[in-house]
Amino acid sequence: MATTTPRSAPAGRSAPRRRPARTARWLVPLAAISLLVTAQAVSAYGPPDLHTSRVPPRSELHYVLLVAHIFTAAVAVVTGLAQCWPWLRRRHPAVHRWTGRVYFFGGVFPSALIGVPVVCYVPLGLSNQLSLGVLDVLWIVTGVAGYRAALRRRYADHRVWMIRNMALTLVALTSRIIQPLVEHLVAAQAGDPVAYAGDPLAAGHDIASTSSWGALVLNLIAAEYLIQRRRRPTRRPTPQDTRKTVPQDTRQNADRQPHPHDTGTGAGTAAVPLTPSRTPPA
Repeated sequence: MATTTPRSAPAGRSAPRRRPARTARWLVPLAAISLLVTAQAVSAYGPPDLHTSRVPPRSELHYVLLVAHIFTAAVAVVTGLAQCWPWLRRRHPAVHRWTGRVYFFGGVFPSALIGVPVVCYVPLGLSNQLSLGVLDVLWIVTGVAGYRAALRRRYADHRVWMIRNMALTLVALTSRIIQPLVEHLVAAQAGDPVAYAGDPLAAGHDIASTSSWGALVLNLIAAEYLIQRRRRPTRRPTPQDTRKTVPQDTRQNADRQPHPHDTGTGAGTAAVPLTPSRTPPA
């Protein structure tokens, strides 16, 4: 009786099965941490109350702008995480496009515009205001560059700019994550008569500024590392790959060796008589 052996899966089909696992290893922790920190930040402003604000408001106008800035930034975080999902980009490109429009026009763009007057109202020192202003400008510039690249169908450039833009979207979350470490470092010098001289206001301004600048630098470094890593070749070319790049006719001419009895008129080959020529007798 004939026996049948089970067919092995083609080599090309094994990669898509491993891809969701690789994506889940970084996307699930990123989404969990981002949503948790975002929910904690938004909870202080819903329902709106001046007394529960984490940033001391200078006026009611400052508080209204601050709440609008925070909620639109939350929209950017949630929709931006959806944009990072490769499965959504591949299987549902229309949903990816519409989510991207909500991310830009409902999250990044209004939050960045509202952030301009909010930065002027921040009561945490000039260094903190400068860091938030730089973040705001970079957030708008990278978002506009990414959106224009998508309109012109330059999708590779679009992805590069949106990686940078998403890194800037998560700066506020990174700032909250590294702030306990900054507080510990500042507290170690709080009693220094030269550093802070026991002034809690100066220490608080330093904590806010260091957390903001540190998060901005760390996220930009992470974005550029990810961009360069995606551009890196997956493997080194082998001699067989190099040989495949040579045109076929060039390889044939290079591999061809002249034969001692070759009478052809190929390139670089002269006709060789088989027998010496004889002069007929007179």
